[in-house]
Amino acid sequence: MIKIRRGYLKNPPLPRPAPSVIATRGASGQSCRMTVKAVQSACLCWMLLAPPPAPAQDARLPYHTLCRMQQTQLELSRAHTNLSLVLQMRSTNSNVKYSDITASIRARSGVIPIPIGPGGVFTVPVRGDLLAEDPWILVNQPGGTMELNWHAGLAPSLARQLTNAVHYAPLMRAVRECDDVQNAMRPFFPAAPRLTAVGLRLSFRSTAIAPFAIIHAKDGARRLSADAHDELIIPLDADWMREDPVITLTEIPVSVEIAMRKSQDGP
Repeated sequence: MIKIRRGYLKNPPLPRPAPSVIATRGASGQSCRMTVKAVQSACLCWMLLAPPPAPAQDARLPYHTLCRMQQTQLELSRAHTNLSLVLQMRSTNSNVKYSDITASIRARSGVIPIPIGPGGVFTVPVRGDLLAEDPWILVNQPGGTMELNWHAGLAPSLARQLTNAVHYAPLMRAVRECDDVQNAMRPFFPAAPRLTAVGLRLSFRSTAIAPFAIIHAKDGARRLSADAHDELIIPLDADWMREDPVITLTEIPVSVEIAMRKSQDGP
């Protein structure tokens, strides 16, 4: 697993100048019937420049930043139905629970609450009038203690199809689409590392006999056995994508994760 340095959400002084934005990275996960972990490369954080020393203020960021991210997330969700794309916020203070966090848009027409769901998942209303006004989005936590992430994982409906026998192409199409999603988000996060999706990592409960998968390809069956950590990786292969062989599993995995590696040409 690639460890990625996290960034922090800090508040600029009022009145607001045009904020400078730096992209850094983080990681998170998402659950469905079985655990479906998030794509490591898709978890990124915004960091707004800190103001000079001043009385403590709540974390904040301008509406247009989240609105444009939300618009892109919605467009990607419609185009890539095999993936689940969400925005998430969390505190860097381990004592702060997701249920402790509240956020709101401070519009001229009034305060608009932003519900924070399990795991810090949230959505921002996409409205032309708010984009023109560009109000602050305020969080009830000190500036410099909040992280804003987005992540992509397997859509729960796709994960539920992972039974003892499953076709290769529909399952792995989500892996191939991860690179497209990352490229679409790169303009927001130009400093993020370039990671490449290489396959699906399946994790199993410990058993006396190691679980394994068999890919029944035309050029011969390939057996993939779980390692000492009860994990195996089904690789992304262009020939198998075209052929679409059946994969048989001796056990149903307890978790599914899109396996990533750092690209050689990335920052």
